Amino acid sequence: MTRPEMKYLLFIFLLLSTNCSHKMNIQSIPYNNQLKKVALLDIIFSTISLEEIPEPYFKDYSHHKSATVRNYKSYDTVGFRDILLKHLSKNFECTVLKLIIITPKGEKLHYDAFAYLSDKRIIGMHLEDKKSFKLWMDIIFKDQYQKLEEYKNNGQFERQPDLNPNPQFMLTLGKGQFSRKWVNSGMLIDEKPYENVGAYLYKNAPKQYNEAKIAKEKQNYIKKYIDTTHRSNVDKVLLKKLFDEFIRVKKIKPELSKNNEQVYKEFETSAGYAFPEELKLLLSLHNGIENTGFLTAEQILDEWNNWKEIYDSVDWMLIDLTGNSHPDGRKTIGIYTNPYWIPFLSTGSGNFIAIDYAPGNKGTSGQIIAFGADETKIRFIANNLEGFFRKLIDGKDVLNNGFLE
Repeated sequence: MTRPEMKYLLFIFLLLSTNCSHKMNIQSIPYNNQLKKVALLDIIFSTISLEEIPEPYFKDYSHHKSATVRNYKSYDTVGFRDILLKHLSKNFECTVLKLIIITPKGEKLHYDAFAYLSDKRIIGMHLEDKKSFKLWMDIIFKDQYQKLEEYKNNGQFERQPDLNPNPQFMLTLGKGQFSRKWVNSGMLIDEKPYENVGAYLYKNAPKQYNEAKIAKEKQNYIKKYIDTTHRSNVDKVLLKKLFDEFIRVKKIKPELSKNNEQVYKEFETSAGYAFPEELKLLLSLHNGIENTGFLTAEQILDEWNNWKEIYDSVDWMLIDLTGNSHPDGRKTIGIYTNPYWIPFLSTGSGNFIAIDYAPGNKGTSGQIIAFGADETKIRFIANNLEGFFRKLIDGKDVLNNGFLE
């Protein structure tokens, strides 16, 4: 593709795209495979005013119980990040998901910056090296500038002539993101945004740009385990008998049950499958049991939604979900969470006992498992809810130790 063709493509994109409002004097680049071919000279940089950015200010520790902490002075760089992202989002009339800022190549020159917008456009910017913005940048890059001065003073660049004695630095900002890197320094940790700039921008796009791909990867992984067919096998008479015996043996009193049909409908609408029959029976016998961790219907729905939000989040890719979670033999699968686990009992600190509709290939649909914040091993507990109550009645510590059958 020639340079004139590239510029024509960018112009057409400006006319056709978007969910966000466009300021027509702001040029942008579409995020697609053609982005990889964009050269630095293809990008039209817009000069953006940052007059509204406040001067550097300290974090507010005035309400801290420690006098030492209350008197501590630390610049609120995270607060600055949020203000800057909000300011640019307002200016572009579209949410800035990620922002890359590169320090000037020389004195009194501008900062180069790239803003990734939520409608998959990228805007190249020149940010002026003055006033409050410059003060913030000097604070943020203080350690990098000091390290560079140290290298110059100790002869590092004389010893390693392949290094660049006048590198730039990069600041990357986003939700939950605040990182600083060296640019064009010749070091192994170097960033090289100006070499094949389009490919660099494509590679470093925010995860949200690949939301569909991330979701598909998770679905392809989990679909081979999903099995919601066991419900017809629930022995309701036996389950009620075991629950009553559990209540009697443990000398506890459940709260009176109530109508939960609306909760069940809400669950089924969100989940795409029916609320477990055994949990419906269990919730017809209680509405919470004090000091046991058993959840009400509303709490089950809330917790299920909380864990589904984690699973669905683009911040949790499949590799993140499976990276630190391990199966229990082949009865369970090693994943941090998924929408086919329905937590019905809390063991505290973000850990739960759940019905499992996505068992391992040696497991059983409807089996009982433990998962949660501290459960690096997805523990198998019992083949079904009846087996779970048997172990509770027998006094086995199933809430803290898994039992293989």
